[in-house]
Amino acid sequence: MKISSIILSAGDSKRMGKTKALLKYKGKSFIENIFQKLSENKIKDRIIVLGANEKEVLSNWTPSGEKSVLNKNPEGGQISSLRAGLKNINPESEAVLIALVDQPTIETRTYKNIIDFWLKNRDCIIIPKVKRPKNVSYPLTPKPYPPYKRGHPIIIPKIYWHLCFEGPEDKGLHWVTHHPTVKVLDLFVDDDNILKDFDTPEDYKNI
Repeated sequence: MKISSIILSAGDSKRMGKTKALLKYKGKSFIENIFQKLSENKIKDRIIVLGANEKEVLSNWTPSGEKSVLNKNPEGGQISSLRAGLKNINPESEAVLIALVDQPTIETRTYKNIIDFWLKNRDCIIIPKVKRPKNVSYPLTPKPYPPYKRGHPIIIPKIYWHLCFEGPEDKGLHWVTHHPTVKVLDLFVDDDNILKDFDTPEDYKNI
């Protein structure tokens, strides 16, 4: 299995007020939690993309075989971080798993299920989907809400990486996953952590 992983962690964490990559969850930093789960799923090529937080993160985290990459254009959003990561990826990789640094609660088995599903559908972008939690509003989504919602991490096969460099920055990954030339498969999972990210101190207190 030749698959790489990229953790996107170049944001400025303004709403959180602290560097999210170094926040603790179950006694380990967010990045340590995520990389451990990726390592347990036998992903050897593991990359984290940093921004203005680079020096702080590298001063407070000891890699275990991971690579760090600097996004010199973090204002370009997540797609700019993905581009920086892809430029440093193992050239032999057949796909990349894209994770977000503020999702440390995703279960190890969920990564495994997503990877296993891609292994059976190697020409497809894989996006996990979960039943929407009750009593949660979605201001940008018109009612009635669809019963399921997509989350992260996602897997993009190498045949579509060129699209990550061709789309407009303001459209981000949405432009890639909705491009007419790509095949996309949803994987239904029972882990609603694929929807949970932590942007504010209040979010963080909840875990």
